[in-house]
Amino acid sequence: MARNRRFYRGKRKRKSYAVVPIAVIMLLAVVVVVLFYGMQKYALITKEDVSVELPYMKKDNTVIDEFGHEIKVFDKVETTVTFKERDYSAVPAAAGKNAGELRAIFVSAEEATKEKILEYDARLSSGNALVIEMKPREGNLKWYSNSILAQSYGVSSESQQTADIREAISRVKENGHYVVAQISCCIDNMLPSRSTTVALTSMYGTYYTNDLGVWMDPYNMNVRNYIVELVQELYDMGFDEVVLADLRHPELNKEKEEWVFYNRDMSTSQDPVDAICGFAVYVTQKLSDRKGLLSAYVDSPKSLVKADEATGQNGALFFKIFDRVYYRTDKYTYTFNYQDIVGNVTIGDAHDRFIPVVENYLPDNTSWVYIDTVSD
Repeated sequence: MARNRRFYRGKRKRKSYAVVPIAVIMLLAVVVVVLFYGMQKYALITKEDVSVELPYMKKDNTVIDEFGHEIKVFDKVETTVTFKERDYSAVPAAAGKNAGELRAIFVSAEEATKEKILEYDARLSSGNALVIEMKPREGNLKWYSNSILAQSYGVSSESQQTADIREAISRVKENGHYVVAQISCCIDNMLPSRSTTVALTSMYGTYYTNDLGVWMDPYNMNVRNYIVELVQELYDMGFDEVVLADLRHPELNKEKEEWVFYNRDMSTSQDPVDAICGFAVYVTQKLSDRKGLLSAYVDSPKSLVKADEATGQNGALFFKIFDRVYYRTDKYTYTFNYQDIVGNVTIGDAHDRFIPVVENYLPDNTSWVYIDTVSD
């Protein structure tokens, strides 16, 4: 049955909701176009980026050049650069693992001939090694070196003697004995007197010299690299170990207000400890892949345990980076010396890493260097 409609419903018009977003989009487009063309004159283009700087954003220090370009002028800022002093206490212990027993006879540079070396080798009844002085404080090398400095300043020459020493070293090794080369580092009577570029300069403007000899500048990179080259050549000759003597700073006379001049400019302050410890760290790093052991002397009781401001040596550091530390002592003080250093030895046996260098007696120890000074 059909439903009766008592009222007539008019026809409704459908609303178009898409008109609103279209209108908004068109309005935004108009705004963007207006801003794009209207803001171009405020664009600031640099090599780094592009930015817009409106008039109300301009600072009082903005400068307009003759072409109408804006130049930004920044306020001056006071800056201070501080260089911290080097701290060698953080250097990790990495040396000494392969340091075995060393019972050696010392052979001075004067006696470093084929005959004398073989004679000392035959005397090794209770010993197992020879320590041969291959570069004394005089500066002349006991072997023919290819180093540029050695060649340029005539501190090395090829001769029958240098050939004989090579042969003697081979003979000693054939006999099953250990061979150590000793070289002087910072004292060299030849090189700094012939080349002022490597010399430590005195307060009078000449190369520095004292009772020990003429001194080379421990900060000088040519000096450091010279020692590295010599050590590498000695390993190539067959030496099992190289010990660095005179790796030290001259002890200056404070009463006379004595000072020295280094020929290397640095940002940090320069002093004996930084000079010698920096030298030691540099050389050991350059020789990190060395064929044999690398050792060094210390020359004062203070330097056995900590940094010595006079010599610049630091036993605590030396035991970290050198395989052994050599020290001239005697039978009355060696026990006390050993007690001083034992706390610094964290790798290997302290008896074989701390080498007493003694005269005319044999210590009751697994390692030592014997110097025969008995005169006829």
